[in-house]
Amino acid sequence: MYVETFAQKLAQARKDAGYTQRQVAEILMISKSTIASYEIGRTQPDIETLGKLADFYEVSADWLIGTKGVKS
Repeated sequence: MYVETFAQKLAQARKDAGYTQRQVAEILMISKSTIASYEIGRTQPDIETLGKLADFYEVSADWLIGTKGVKS
């Protein structure tokens, strides 16, 4: 079992990058409620959105989903 979940890693990546959920939503044109849902684990992004989030936060998708990738 992975120590951190996708939701936790996504929230941490956002905080480390210095953004609020609202800022990320505006920049990526995703609703704030969707960003919040990802970060609490209610929903998960589709593969295209996962890529956008990883690119935006400058982390690997592997790291976000908890496989062998590194944070940066």
